[in-house]
Amino acid sequence: MKAPNMKLTSTLVALLVAVPYIAHAEGDSPWLPIPGQVSLSFSHTEQSGNDAYIGDERLSLYTITGGAASRFERATTALRLGYGISDALAFDATVGWGHVKAGDADEDEGMIDSVLGLNWRVIDELEDPSLFTLTLRAAAIIKGDYEGGRLAGLGNGANGIELAAITGKQLSPNWSVSAEIGFQDRDHDVPNAVFVELGTSYRFAPAWVASLGYAAKRYGGTLDIGGPGFTPDRFQEVREERDVVKLGLGWAFAGNQALGLNASQLVNGRNTTRDDYAVSLSYTYGF
Repeated sequence: MKAPNMKLTSTLVALLVAVPYIAHAEGDSPWLPIPGQVSLSFSHTEQSGNDAYIGDERLSLYTITGGAASRFERATTALRLGYGISDALAFDATVGWGHVKAGDADEDEGMIDSVLGLNWRVIDELEDPSLFTLTLRAAAIIKGDYEGGRLAGLGNGANGIELAAITGKQLSPNWSVSAEIGFQDRDHDVPNAVFVELGTSYRFAPAWVASLGYAAKRYGGTLDIGGPGFTPDRFQEVREERDVVKLGLGWAFAGNQALGLNASQLVNGRNTTRDDYAVSLSYTYGF
Protein backbone atom coordinates (compact mmCIF):
# COMPACT_ATOMS: atom_id res chain seq x y z
CA MET A 1 0.00 0.00 0.00
CA LYS A 2 1.37 3.42 -0.95
CA ALA A 3 2.21 5.88 1.79
CA PRO A 4 -0.12 8.90 1.42
CA ASN A 5 2.44 11.46 2.55
CA MET A 6 5.03 10.22 0.05
CA LYS A 7 2.48 10.24 -2.77
CA LEU A 8 1.53 13.82 -1.93
CA THR A 9 5.18 14.85 -1.81
CA SER A 10 6.11 13.23 -5.11
CA THR A 11 3.09 14.78 -6.85
CA LEU A 12 3.95 18.21 -5.48
CA VAL A 13 7.58 17.89 -6.49
CA ALA A 14 6.62 16.76 -10.00
CA LEU A 15 4.27 19.72 -10.30
CA LEU A 16 6.76 22.32 -9.12
CA VAL A 17 10.16 21.06 -10.20
CA ALA A 18 9.43 19.66 -13.66
CA VAL A 19 8.03 22.96 -14.91
CA PRO A 20 11.18 25.14 -15.17
CA TYR A 21 12.42 25.85 -18.69
CA ILE A 22 9.74 23.75 -20.33
CA ALA A 23 10.85 25.05 -23.72
CA HIS A 24 13.78 22.61 -23.57
CA ALA A 25 13.54 18.94 -24.38
CA GLU A 26 15.77 17.78 -21.53
CA GLY A 27 15.27 18.28 -17.81
CA ASP A 28 12.24 16.12 -17.01
CA SER A 29 11.03 14.65 -13.72
CA PRO A 30 11.12 10.92 -12.90
CA TRP A 31 7.79 11.24 -11.04
CA LEU A 32 4.79 10.88 -13.31
CA PRO A 33 1.29 12.33 -13.01
CA ILE A 34 -1.42 10.05 -11.67
CA PRO A 35 -3.49 8.18 -14.32
CA GLY A 36 -5.99 10.45 -16.02
CA GLN A 37 -4.43 13.66 -14.67
CA VAL A 38 -3.93 16.50 -17.15
CA SER A 39 -1.63 19.44 -16.54
CA LEU A 40 -1.11 22.61 -18.55
CA SER A 41 2.09 24.54 -17.93
CA PHE A 42 2.81 28.00 -19.30
CA SER A 43 6.26 29.56 -19.04
CA HIS A 44 8.01 32.71 -20.15
CA THR A 45 11.81 32.95 -20.13
CA GLU A 46 14.01 36.02 -20.60
CA GLN A 47 17.71 35.62 -21.41
CA SER A 48 20.32 38.28 -22.07
CA GLY A 49 24.09 38.65 -22.29
CA ASN A 50 26.89 40.59 -23.94
CA ASP A 51 29.50 37.84 -24.40
CA ALA A 52 29.88 34.62 -26.36
CA TYR A 53 32.35 31.76 -26.60
CA ILE A 54 34.18 31.42 -29.91
CA GLY A 55 35.71 28.02 -29.45
CA ASP A 56 36.54 28.15 -25.76
CA GLU A 57 37.56 31.83 -25.83
CA ARG A 58 35.14 34.29 -24.26
CA LEU A 59 34.71 37.47 -26.31
CA SER A 60 32.33 40.41 -26.24
CA LEU A 61 29.57 40.52 -28.85
CA TYR A 62 30.80 43.99 -29.75
CA THR A 63 34.15 42.48 -30.77
CA ILE A 64 32.59 39.50 -32.54
CA THR A 65 30.16 41.61 -34.59
CA GLY A 66 32.54 44.48 -35.28
CA GLY A 67 30.39 46.89 -33.30
CA ALA A 68 27.04 45.89 -34.82
CA ALA A 69 25.80 44.43 -31.52
CA SER A 70 26.79 44.82 -27.90
CA ARG A 71 24.13 42.56 -26.38
CA PHE A 72 21.78 39.75 -27.32
CA GLU A 73 18.28 39.33 -25.90
CA ARG A 74 16.07 36.27 -26.18
CA ALA A 75 12.49 35.75 -25.03
CA THR A 76 10.76 32.35 -25.13
CA THR A 77 7.14 31.55 -24.34
CA ALA A 78 6.09 27.89 -24.14
CA LEU A 79 3.04 25.78 -23.37
CA ARG A 80 3.33 22.18 -22.19
CA LEU A 81 0.57 19.59 -21.92
CA GLY A 82 1.11 16.58 -19.68
CA TYR A 83 -1.15 13.54 -19.32
CA GLY A 84 -0.98 10.46 -17.12
CA ILE A 85 -1.89 7.54 -19.41
CA SER A 86 -1.54 4.87 -16.73
CA ASP A 87 0.26 4.36 -13.46
CA ALA A 88 3.52 3.83 -15.35
CA LEU A 89 3.06 5.84 -18.58
CA ALA A 90 2.78 9.58 -19.25
CA PHE A 91 2.70 11.74 -22.37
CA ASP A 92 3.76 15.35 -22.85
CA ALA A 93 3.74 17.86 -25.68
CA THR A 94 5.47 21.24 -25.74
CA VAL A 95 5.08 24.09 -28.23
CA GLY A 96 6.41 27.61 -28.04
CA TRP A 97 7.40 30.89 -29.64
CA GLY A 98 10.70 32.72 -29.43
CA HIS A 99 12.32 36.02 -30.37
CA VAL A 100 16.05 36.78 -30.39
CA LYS A 101 17.83 40.01 -31.22
CA ALA A 102 21.55 40.87 -31.33
CA GLY A 103 21.65 44.62 -31.91
CA ASP A 104 21.80 45.49 -35.59
CA ALA A 105 23.71 42.30 -36.39
CA ASP A 106 20.91 39.74 -36.31
CA GLU A 107 17.27 39.19 -35.35
CA ASP A 108 14.87 36.27 -35.69
CA GLU A 109 11.54 35.05 -34.35
CA GLY A 110 9.26 32.10 -34.87
CA MET A 111 7.91 28.88 -33.46
CA ILE A 112 10.62 27.08 -31.50
CA ASP A 113 11.21 23.34 -31.63
CA SER A 114 8.22 21.30 -30.46
CA VAL A 115 8.70 18.24 -28.27
CA LEU A 116 6.49 15.13 -28.05
CA GLY A 117 7.53 12.80 -25.24
CA LEU A 118 6.56 9.48 -23.70
CA ASN A 119 7.75 8.50 -20.22
CA TRP A 120 7.70 4.94 -18.88
CA ARG A 121 8.34 4.37 -15.18
CA VAL A 122 10.09 1.03 -14.75
CA ILE A 123 10.93 1.23 -11.02
CA ASP A 124 8.62 2.85 -8.45
CA GLU A 125 9.96 3.74 -5.02
CA LEU A 126 6.40 4.15 -3.75
CA GLU A 127 5.85 0.43 -4.23
CA ASP A 128 9.11 -0.44 -2.46
CA PRO A 129 10.63 2.38 -0.34
CA SER A 130 14.03 0.66 -0.38
CA LEU A 131 14.29 1.37 -4.14
CA PHE A 132 14.47 4.55 -6.20
CA THR A 133 12.24 5.74 -9.05
CA LEU A 134 13.52 5.11 -12.59
CA THR A 135 11.78 6.45 -15.67
CA LEU A 136 12.78 5.93 -19.31
CA ARG A 137 11.94 8.65 -21.80
CA ALA A 138 11.69 8.86 -25.59
CA ALA A 139 10.86 12.12 -27.33
CA ALA A 140 10.54 13.51 -30.83
CA ILE A 141 12.00 16.98 -31.46
CA ILE A 142 10.22 18.77 -34.29
CA LYS A 143 12.01 21.72 -35.88
CA GLY A 144 10.38 25.13 -35.53
CA ASP A 145 9.98 27.71 -38.30
CA TYR A 146 12.99 29.86 -37.34
CA GLU A 147 16.29 29.96 -39.21
CA GLY A 148 18.98 27.72 -37.72
CA GLY A 149 22.73 28.08 -37.94
CA ARG A 150 23.48 31.27 -36.06
CA LEU A 151 25.23 32.14 -32.80
CA ALA A 152 22.31 33.86 -31.04
CA GLY A 153 19.67 31.63 -32.60
CA LEU A 154 16.47 29.99 -31.41
CA GLY A 155 17.71 26.41 -31.82
CA ASN A 156 19.56 23.94 -34.01
CA GLY A 157 17.04 24.09 -36.83
CA ALA A 158 16.77 20.32 -37.20
CA ASN A 159 14.41 17.48 -36.33
CA GLY A 160 15.61 14.86 -33.91
CA ILE A 161 14.97 12.25 -31.27
CA GLU A 162 15.85 12.09 -27.59
CA LEU A 163 16.38 9.06 -25.35
CA ALA A 164 16.92 9.48 -21.62
CA ALA A 165 16.95 7.71 -18.26
CA ILE A 166 15.69 9.71 -15.29
CA THR A 167 16.02 8.61 -11.70
CA GLY A 168 14.94 10.11 -8.40
CA LYS A 169 14.55 9.38 -4.74
CA GLN A 170 12.39 10.85 -1.96
CA LEU A 171 14.94 10.95 0.85
CA SER A 172 12.29 12.26 3.24
CA PRO A 173 8.72 13.61 2.93
CA ASN A 174 10.30 17.03 2.19
CA TRP A 175 13.57 16.32 0.41
CA SER A 176 14.17 14.70 -2.99
CA VAL A 177 17.06 14.23 -5.42
CA SER A 178 17.02 13.41 -9.12
CA ALA A 179 19.39 12.79 -12.03
CA GLU A 180 18.97 12.43 -15.79
CA ILE A 181 21.29 11.28 -18.54
CA GLY A 182 20.24 11.48 -22.15
CA PHE A 183 21.19 11.45 -25.82
CA GLN A 184 19.91 13.50 -28.76
CA ASP A 185 20.30 12.71 -32.45
CA ARG A 186 19.34 15.40 -34.99
CA ASP A 187 19.48 15.64 -38.77
CA HIS A 188 21.06 18.33 -41.01
CA ASP A 189 24.61 17.46 -39.85
CA VAL A 190 23.92 18.62 -36.28
CA PRO A 191 26.31 16.62 -34.05
CA ASN A 192 24.85 14.13 -31.61
CA ALA A 193 24.56 15.47 -28.08
CA VAL A 194 24.70 13.99 -24.60
CA PHE A 195 23.36 15.77 -21.55
CA VAL A 196 23.27 15.33 -17.79
CA GLU A 197 20.91 16.96 -15.27
CA LEU A 198 21.38 16.79 -11.50
CA GLY A 199 18.90 18.32 -9.09
CA THR A 200 17.63 18.44 -5.56
CA SER A 201 14.51 20.01 -4.09
CA TYR A 202 13.34 20.73 -0.57
CA ARG A 203 9.82 21.48 0.62
CA PHE A 204 10.46 24.05 3.35
CA ALA A 205 6.78 24.87 3.94
CA PRO A 206 3.56 22.94 3.16
CA ALA A 207 3.14 24.58 -0.27
CA TRP A 208 6.67 25.83 -1.00
CA VAL A 209 9.54 24.03 -2.73
CA ALA A 210 13.07 25.29 -3.40
CA SER A 211 15.30 23.58 -5.96
CA LEU A 212 18.95 23.59 -6.99
CA GLY A 213 20.29 22.01 -10.16
CA TYR A 214 23.21 21.59 -12.52
CA ALA A 215 23.02 20.81 -16.24
CA ALA A 216 25.74 19.94 -18.74
CA LYS A 217 25.32 19.39 -22.48
CA ARG A 218 27.95 18.35 -25.02
CA TYR A 219 27.63 18.20 -28.79
CA GLY A 220 30.09 15.93 -30.60
CA GLY A 221 32.49 16.87 -33.34
CA THR A 222 35.63 19.00 -33.44
CA LEU A 223 34.53 22.05 -35.43
CA ASP A 224 34.89 25.42 -33.67
CA ILE A 225 33.47 28.74 -34.81
CA GLY A 226 36.29 30.46 -36.69
CA GLY A 227 38.46 27.34 -36.51
CA PRO A 228 39.96 25.25 -39.34
CA GLY A 229 37.30 24.22 -41.84
CA PHE A 230 34.60 26.52 -40.43
CA THR A 231 32.37 28.43 -42.82
CA PRO A 232 29.03 30.15 -42.06
CA ASP A 233 27.09 27.39 -43.82
CA ARG A 234 28.61 24.83 -41.39
CA PHE A 235 27.40 26.67 -38.30
CA GLN A 236 25.11 23.82 -37.24
CA GLU A 237 28.05 21.41 -37.16
CA VAL A 238 30.01 23.19 -34.41
CA ARG A 239 30.96 21.57 -31.12
CA GLU A 240 28.74 23.36 -28.62
CA GLU A 241 29.08 22.96 -24.84
CA ARG A 242 27.07 24.45 -21.99
CA ASP A 243 27.35 24.06 -18.20
CA VAL A 244 24.53 25.72 -16.26
CA VAL A 245 23.54 26.05 -12.61
CA LYS A 246 19.86 26.56 -11.74
CA LEU A 247 17.87 27.87 -8.80
CA GLY A 248 14.11 27.53 -8.44
CA LEU A 249 11.24 28.42 -6.16
CA GLY A 250 7.75 26.94 -6.47
CA TRP A 251 4.45 27.64 -4.74
CA ALA A 252 1.43 25.31 -4.96
CA PHE A 253 -2.01 26.72 -4.25
CA ALA A 254 -5.72 25.99 -4.63
CA GLY A 255 -5.00 22.26 -4.60
CA ASN A 256 -4.17 22.00 -8.31
CA GLN A 257 -2.16 25.06 -9.35
CA ALA A 258 1.47 26.17 -9.01
CA LEU A 259 3.72 29.12 -9.76
CA GLY A 260 7.44 28.75 -10.37
CA LEU A 261 10.27 31.28 -10.49
CA ASN A 262 13.60 30.03 -11.79
CA ALA A 263 16.99 31.52 -12.59
CA SER A 264 20.04 30.02 -14.26
CA GLN A 265 23.64 31.02 -14.94
CA LEU A 266 26.01 29.68 -17.57
CA VAL A 267 29.29 28.81 -15.81
CA ASN A 268 31.22 27.37 -18.76
CA GLY A 269 30.69 27.14 -22.49
CA ARG A 270 32.06 26.57 -25.97
CA ASN A 271 30.72 27.97 -29.26
CA THR A 272 27.69 29.43 -27.52
CA THR A 273 26.31 32.68 -26.20
CA ARG A 274 26.88 33.46 -22.53
CA ASP A 275 23.79 34.49 -20.59
CA ASP A 276 24.33 37.17 -17.97
CA TYR A 277 20.98 36.00 -16.69
CA ALA A 278 18.12 33.69 -17.63
CA VAL A 279 14.91 34.04 -15.64
CA SER A 280 11.73 32.01 -16.12
CA LEU A 281 8.25 32.41 -14.67
CA SER A 282 5.84 29.48 -14.97
CA TYR A 283 2.25 28.65 -14.13
CA THR A 284 0.80 25.13 -13.97
CA TYR A 285 -2.83 24.05 -13.74
CA GLY A 286 -3.74 20.44 -13.12
CA PHE A 287 -7.13 18.78 -13.54
